[in-house]
Amino acid sequence: MKTTAQHLPYPDRFLTPKAAETYVQDEYAADSYATAIWAEQAPFVKKLLQEVHRQDPVGRHFDFACGTGRITRLTEEVFPEVDALDISAAMVEVARAAGRQARFYVGNILENHDLCAGPYGSITTFRLILNIDPPLRVPVLIELHRRLKPGGVLIFNVHGNRHSLRQPALLWNRWRHPDEAGGIKRLLNTMSRAEVEACVDAAGFRIEQVHGIGILPQTVYRWPLRSFWRGLDRWLSGLSWLKRFSIDLIFGCKKKDIGGL
Repeated sequence: MKTTAQHLPYPDRFLTPKAAETYVQDEYAADSYATAIWAEQAPFVKKLLQEVHRQDPVGRHFDFACGTGRITRLTEEVFPEVDALDISAAMVEVARAAGRQARFYVGNILENHDLCAGPYGSITTFRLILNIDPPLRVPVLIELHRRLKPGGVLIFNVHGNRHSLRQPALLWNRWRHPDEAGGIKRLLNTMSRAEVEACVDAAGFRIEQVHGIGILPQTVYRWPLRSFWRGLDRWLSGLSWLKRFSIDLIFGCKKKDIGGL
């Protein structure tokens, strides 16, 4: 049976230049759902980063699993020193071409514990914790914990909150396309907030902020009158009582100083 991109382990999907190009052109196309969500995410993430920088003006920043550099470019606007790492050389090449002062590296911190060893005042990692194999989540977070200074900040997102409208949309998709169920399940994972909290706590972090973006599932962004649905989604995202049901959750965490981590 031929192995397709959707059946590959998540870190292996983006190793080729073609995969990196497709990610930029399709996933983050000008009118895509991911681009619309990022437009809402970016100001909030930048505000968090600026607060970190005010409290630690000399702190270095680490963008882990930087991909094509979307988050890296935002961190470059705030920090004078930024290191960025990804397992895919193809993705890093795209990021480096659009980068400013960041230093880019390729490798796997689970295999090379000295890679981008820090210490850093802050770390970002987006669209990773949800998608990597569940047994790797805590080990990766522990490696990030080791790279932070005492009291350092970790900012990451989970773009598939199980307690959101994304979950029934996925179930509907799987029912309609049973032959694709395996690929969809791997590509479109979900996590509950309780699962996130358990992983974070096991790795030695304390959640200090949670921010939710996006209430309506991606499907409605393809319906007629897309501008209306996007506007409605922005309005719904602004309602505080709906935040826990947001599809995309951003977590701001502080490093706890725990022996052995």
